[in-house]
Amino acid sequence: MPEKNASERALDDIHRLRECLQATLFLDRLKMPELEKLMAAMKKQHVPAGLTVFKQGAKADIFYLVSQGRLSFWVRKGLVDKLVTELHAKDYFGETALISDAPRSATIKAETDCDLFLLRKEDFKEILMANLWIAEEINANMAHKTEIKKKS
Repeated sequence: MPEKNASERALDDIHRLRECLQATLFLDRLKMPELEKLMAAMKKQHVPAGLTVFKQGAKADIFYLVSQGRLSFWVRKGLVDKLVTELHAKDYFGETALISDAPRSATIKAETDCDLFLLRKEDFKEILMANLWIAEEINANMAHKTEIKKKS
């Protein structure tokens, strides 16, 4: 199969981004201008296996949506790092610190080669958190994640 050119890859990325958003971010509540603004604001990043995406305690300014790959979610308790969960395609992470303005509450590592879609903090707040229904869903999911971290 011949290699895709840049415009074919860009179209593939747009289709994949739309598919990931529809699976995770309650798109039925986004109006078309919000959806278009969100898709324009998100940037794709390739993360090789073994790379740490961010460390617990780091400053938070990016929201992540997993396009493909597998990542691990680690929390340091005392001197021990504990695996809390794994993240896969269509999962998202990084919202907790953006909402609370706190440092990162976990370390995220790429276990396989990953493609992620990134959204800057300003865009996250302007586009997603401005939609009350989506903000409630993100806050509810954040509370659920916090409970999981406490139990581990």
